[in-house]
Amino acid sequence: MKKYIVFIPLIIFLFSGKVTGDWTDNISDYFTTTSPSVGMSFLKIGMGARAVSLGGAYSSVVRDPTAVYWNPAAVIYTEGMDASFSHLSLMEGINYEFIAVSTGDKNQGIGIGMGGVFYGGMELRDERPSEEPLGTFDAYSFLVKLSYGHKLGSDIAAGVSISGILERIYVYSTHTYTFDFGVLYFPPIVKAVVISLNLNNIGPKVTYLDESFRLPLTTKLGCSYRTRKWKTNLTLATEISKSIDTPLSSAMGIEAGFSYLCLRVGYRFNEKNIVRWSGGLGIKYKFLSIDYSISPYLKDLGIKHCVSLNLDF
Repeated sequence: MKKYIVFIPLIIFLFSGKVTGDWTDNISDYFTTTSPSVGMSFLKIGMGARAVSLGGAYSSVVRDPTAVYWNPAAVIYTEGMDASFSHLSLMEGINYEFIAVSTGDKNQGIGIGMGGVFYGGMELRDERPSEEPLGTFDAYSFLVKLSYGHKLGSDIAAGVSISGILERIYVYSTHTYTFDFGVLYFPPIVKAVVISLNLNNIGPKVTYLDESFRLPLTTKLGCSYRTRKWKTNLTLATEISKSIDTPLSSAMGIEAGFSYLCLRVGYRFNEKNIVRWSGGLGIKYKFLSIDYSISPYLKDLGIKHCVSLNLDF
């Protein structure tokens, strides 16, 4: 019984008077066919080169500190003290930096992550047309995540994350908070299979200047299978997801591990995605691993690169 007590205050909070119309509207809009006004879309950008190279089919696979983003239930598997540093290069000089630290003992665990999207110098103009801009300004989106996971039985683990988010454009800014829930299930019949379920970006509507918008509420259902064949560690992963502003989509990824080297490839099944294929590799030696992923954009928009450094102490 004690293992469930930690979730009681959060459940009371979510289903008390705090759940006002902003919360219920956000959830009800999730099931409509018309996409509402959605902001802070950077919350849907996956972090970590291994995850990106697998097409984002990672919620059932993750066992590193990026679990604070992908699935808070998995922080219990980061034994000792693990750290992860990631740099994601998007397009037009836009970068996403993320750092996470977690620790667990396979029964419970905690993790913290922080990072942001930095848009670089943007041209500053007013209502008067001119050939040259008035100057430049910076814009960024920043978040901090705190996660807790606990094993609820021999076959299931659950976790929750709370995030604080700040966005700033020029001299204007807004902030909010969100909750994420994650579950990992290990079917006793097939030990090599893991099933994951996530509910991400639960939170109220956000007001920016005179406009309000909803957060990108997202659900994910994932499944992975691990085996060893021909002296190779194979991982097959798949995931389906649905966001409040996008239709149902799916992804799959394959990883083959050869001693110190891992090769990966992923694909996203959604005609509206500007990234379909992804691939990458990882090199691990003792407590250090380095991962790299590459994802070409469609429509000649360039290439997305991600580099991650993981430390397992």
